[in-house]
Amino acid sequence: METRKLALKELKSFITESERRINGLLDSIGWSKECVQRSSTIQPTNDIQGVKAESTSTDTFPPSFQATDSSSSIRLDNIKQAEAILEDMYKNPSFELGVPLEELANRNPPSNLEDLHVNFTRDERLSMYNHVLINTTKPPDVPEIKIRFKRDAHSEEKVASLAEIAAIERDTRRRNPKHRVSKNPLTYKEEVKHLIQVQTDALAHHFSQSSASTQASDKSKRKKFKHIRKSRSNSPEPERRHKKAKRHRSRSRERLPSAERKRHKSYKKHKRRHNQ
Repeated sequence: METRKLALKELKSFITESERRINGLLDSIGWSKECVQRSSTIQPTNDIQGVKAESTSTDTFPPSFQATDSSSSIRLDNIKQAEAILEDMYKNPSFELGVPLEELANRNPPSNLEDLHVNFTRDERLSMYNHVLINTTKPPDVPEIKIRFKRDAHSEEKVASLAEIAAIERDTRRRNPKHRVSKNPLTYKEEVKHLIQVQTDALAHHFSQSSASTQASDKSKRKKFKHIRKSRSNSPEPERRHKKAKRHRSRSRERLPSAERKRHKSYKKHKRRHNQ
């Protein structure tokens, strides 16, 4: 009975914790349980189309999930938007405005995609795009992977990028007479798949070379250490000579079979008794 109560208590705590996590997740994205339950129910087609039309008409740009002072997010207000447009307007005399110049600072930023395309001209959209592009922090440059690659058996090993290795493989295959057959051109998906395969093979070859060189260096280190130990063991130290002098000569011989050892032992015992 106590085991059953304990199991029910654990189940109740698990359900409570799960509901708390679900509610926290829904609150973080601005949803609720009722909204999710309503969306999972079956509705008539006309109602669904009406809801879709209403949602598209009132849809707005989602709020930024970055912090207010984040350098990866740009927030435009009336003043920043007007400054970005005026900066390009002074550079371009044929700049086209969507509103009079006096009302430029009073116009709100676009709230959705329809507002951006209807109430803003092409030049204004380009100005805002350039403003965002200039004032957004660029991601750090990723260093290109370069490995040592040997074009063929007669060429020297050189450092090349994965794209250069793919181009070398492609040119080599084109020059090969066996591959000069009429084939349909590869699709974009097939070309990307082949490029990924070539780069993967090149990386695998590079890793195998690295592991082989590491094993060779470890082997040379072990060989050198073994040579040092051997040279130390052969050093003419007085203690070692003394130990070697005291060592019994039977140790250097091969071990005799058990029957022969017993016979030799009994013979020595009999000889001692006879001498006594």
